[in-house]
Amino acid sequence: MKKPLRLSLIAVACAAGLALAATALPASSSRPLAVQAIGSAHSFQAYTPSVTVQQSSYKVGAATNVGFLFFADPTADATAKFTTFSPAGYTNTLTQAPGTAIGKAYAVVRSAKLGGADLTLTGNVVVANPMDPLLMAASTQCTGSPSNMAIWLLNTQLAGQPLQIPAFVNVVGTLVEQQICLASPLDVKNNPNQAQLWLADYTINGVFKNAPASNAYSWATDFTPYMGVAPNPTGTVEYQTYVGLPSSMTFLKGKSKKASFAAFKGKLKVAGLAPKGINLAAYHSTTSKPAPNLLAATAVGISGRGKPTLTKKLPNTGAYSLSVKRPKKKTFFQMFFGGYELTGGCQGPSPTGAPIPCLHEEIAPITSANQIAVSPPKKKH
Repeated sequence: MKKPLRLSLIAVACAAGLALAATALPASSSRPLAVQAIGSAHSFQAYTPSVTVQQSSYKVGAATNVGFLFFADPTADATAKFTTFSPAGYTNTLTQAPGTAIGKAYAVVRSAKLGGADLTLTGNVVVANPMDPLLMAASTQCTGSPSNMAIWLLNTQLAGQPLQIPAFVNVVGTLVEQQICLASPLDVKNNPNQAQLWLADYTINGVFKNAPASNAYSWATDFTPYMGVAPNPTGTVEYQTYVGLPSSMTFLKGKSKKASFAAFKGKLKVAGLAPKGINLAAYHSTTSKPAPNLLAATAVGISGRGKPTLTKKLPNTGAYSLSVKRPKKKTFFQMFFGGYELTGGCQGPSPTGAPIPCLHEEIAPITSANQIAVSPPKKKH
């Protein structure tokens, strides 16, 4: 299996020597914010989980599907619970009928019982009946309350057996709160496979709508690790994803002076950020849609397929151009922006109001909506 998005981007960023790139001016501050490549300050020895959020639309006021990528180093403490909060100003619709499929799920667990083997889980995200007695009991154990406005089931299978991971969903103030609890890999009675979830990409469609004003927004996720078989609240940490509304990235054909080369051009715009110094990645493969896209909820969606070719560092305008040698076979190119975070940590307080240490604030990834097919150079007669 390929490395998850965060790890693959770290490898790409480090290999390319990506340095501090951009500045930001969120509404809450006039102080410019720098952006750095993910990986320059990450440690995988400590408990440093993340949830990266990618949206299908970054237009002001638009309906948007959302992909959530959970990652936690499987050699670190297992995660007991993670809670994700939507940005302030976003609206939601939680009226889907039980049984409605609202997304897809892809996950990987490490089984201590099977000698540390990684097992893949796939399935739909399905709206459940919040009055189901079993789910109400599970909610009480996870959240302290049997009642929820909605329950979303990551309806997967493990080793041929159904495995449902519930997300207990409520609106707290103006924020949508998703709470997911996981069994300890040391709890053999309740977790016979001794499975530890370390990677999950799931999508939620038809629920969220972007805020109606141009501004800087943040998704936030709080993580509580296990200490043995008991949750360790004192170890709770937070990870945020920055969304600038509006944001966009174009990917167009350019003009090449040589017939043996293909050229591309376009522009990156992220509200609140000046893109100077950022590198974009053109993923290419003989298979369609090669770039990472968390809205796909697959292994390929997480890491992309093929090799990325990096652009030169962007100017303040965000405009870019890229020239590549024409391949020997028809090849698809797709542009991707990702692997950057704000320097100085998270820019806003935790939505919980509690003094939770915040690890990083990542910039929401963008995958170009289109791809460009490049054919081999014409043979000379």
